[in-house]
Amino acid sequence: MTAAATVKTRILIISDTHCASLTSSDGSTRAPRPPFVLPLPKADLLIHCGDLTYTGEMSEYQQTLEMLREIDAPVKLIIAGNHDLSLDRDFVFGHHEQNGLTEEQAEFKWKQARDLWTASDGRAKMEGVTFLDEGVHQIELPNGASVNVYASAYTPEFCDWGFPYERDEDCFNTPGRKLSDAKCISRYPVPDPVSQAPVDIMITHGPPWARLDRTSKGDLAGCPHLLRAVMRARPLIHCFGHIHEGWGAEVVNWSPDAESATAEATSCAEWTGGKWESGIALDGGIERVSTDATAASELHAAYLDLSPSGWAIGQGKQTAMVNAAIMDVSYEPVNAPWLIDIDLPSGALEPSVRQ
Repeated sequence: MTAAATVKTRILIISDTHCASLTSSDGSTRAPRPPFVLPLPKADLLIHCGDLTYTGEMSEYQQTLEMLREIDAPVKLIIAGNHDLSLDRDFVFGHHEQNGLTEEQAEFKWKQARDLWTASDGRAKMEGVTFLDEGVHQIELPNGASVNVYASAYTPEFCDWGFPYERDEDCFNTPGRKLSDAKCISRYPVPDPVSQAPVDIMITHGPPWARLDRTSKGDLAGCPHLLRAVMRARPLIHCFGHIHEGWGAEVVNWSPDAESATAEATSCAEWTGGKWESGIALDGGIERVSTDATAASELHAAYLDLSPSGWAIGQGKQTAMVNAAIMDVSYEPVNAPWLIDIDLPSGALEPSVRQ
C-alpha cells in the first residue's frame, strides 16, 4: 500500500483565555517575558479549547472575539468550556429562576449567545471563527489538508458550572466500550478507527485521566472515560485545557494492546487503579515535552515539532497530548500558546483510504 499523502501544517493551540486580551510586546530584553502577547505566530489553523470567558456574558464574548481577530490563521476553531455558561442551554434553563429570568428571557439569553458564535450573520462567522458543537467535523484547510476533528465541551461536574456530567457518566464511548459500571450518556461518542474514519485531532475542554490533569492540590482531575475514548481513537493530537496547572505537552506511545485494553470489561476503579496502563507502550510509553521559557517568550509560543523532522508521530501509534491553558491557577495569562508543526492528511484522499 502506498503511503498516504500528507501536508505539513502549522497549528496554534490556546485554551482558558478567560477574556484575556492580546497586547503588543513592550520590546524589552527581559527574559522570560509573558508570552501571550502580540504578535502570536502565524498558523494554518488556530484551535481554542474552551473557557472563552469568565461567566459567558455577551460583553465577555466580544472581548474574546477582539482577541481572536488579532491572530493570523485562515481557519479558527473554538469550543465552549464550563465557564461559557450562556452557551449551555441546559445550564441557562436550569438556573433561570435563581438568576431572576423568565423562560422567555432564558431562551433569549441562550439564543443570543449561540447566534453570536454560530449564525451565518453572527460576528464569529463574519470574522472567520468556527464554533464546534459536540461531535465529529471534517475541516478543510487552505493548505490542502483535510482534518477529522472530534470536539466536546463537556467535563466532569465541578462547582455547578456549565457543560457538566457526573463522574460515573460516560459521554465519550458506546455502551459496548464503556467502563463496566459507568452510565452511558453519549450522544456523539468518539469514533472507533477500526470501523470509521480515524480522528486526526480531538479537541475537548477537559483532560483525560492522569494526563496533564494534576491540580495544585495534587488531585488527578481528568476523566477516565475520556482516557478510554482517546485510547480507542488514538488521534494524532488531543488538545484541551480546563486544569490550568496542567499546562504542558507529552507524547503518548500506544501499546499493541491498546485496542484490546479498551474492549475489556473493566470497572472505573480498576481502570483508574492501573488497568489503563496496559494500553501504553512499555518502552518510552509517555514522554514529556521539554520547554524553554526564554525561547517561548521570544517566539510567543512553546514549539512542538510532530512532523517527520521531529517526533514523527504516526496515526494510531502515538498521540500528542497538549494542555494549552493560557491562565495559571491565579487567572494570570502567563502560559504560552502551543505552536505545532505536523503532517496532516491531504484533502485529495477519501476518508476510507486514510490508514
